[in-house]
Amino acid sequence: MPISHAILGFLEYQPMSGYDLKKFFDQSVAHFWSATQSHIYKALEKLEEEELVTSKIIPQEGKPNRKEYHITKAGRAELKKWLATPLPLAPVREAWMIQLFFAHSLSNEEIAKLLEERKKEILKVSDELDQARTTIERNKASAAPGIERMSALWQMTLDYGIDYYKSELAWLDKTLKRTPKLPPLK
Repeated sequence: MPISHAILGFLEYQPMSGYDLKKFFDQSVAHFWSATQSHIYKALEKLEEEELVTSKIIPQEGKPNRKEYHITKAGRAELKKWLATPLPLAPVREAWMIQLFFAHSLSNEEIAKLLEERKKEILKVSDELDQARTTIERNKASAAPGIERMSALWQMTLDYGIDYYKSELAWLDKTLKRTPKLPPLK
């Protein structure tokens, strides 16, 4: 259950609400693991049932009460066990590759357009990852003691995302060159 373990990892940093967790997902790991608000709340409910997290209601003036989640000792043990366990290779699921696979009835121009649109999206994400890299590098100098290790691991996952998209961009460039040379439509 990677979403549950990611939640435990975030809660190990500090107690958070479901809303806070969604922001953390979006701002830190979205380039390799996304989560919807509903998935987060469903996972929190299950984690609380399993006594891996507890929750506390915090009254707020002029706003709805805040439900804050805390990792338990059992939650920390589960997280550590999961972190130390190698995971099997996950199967790749790319819907756009299904489009390409079955695109034989499209013209070369239509196929090229699909590939160009994919390239635009990747360039946009790549820019966001480059900005995140700049932010991490800027914050290294002012990092509080003890955060250097976490920051280095965050940098490694960010580098993975950047390299992943660079590789896909290279493949797209190569494939776009081949597209005009595809056998003719029948």
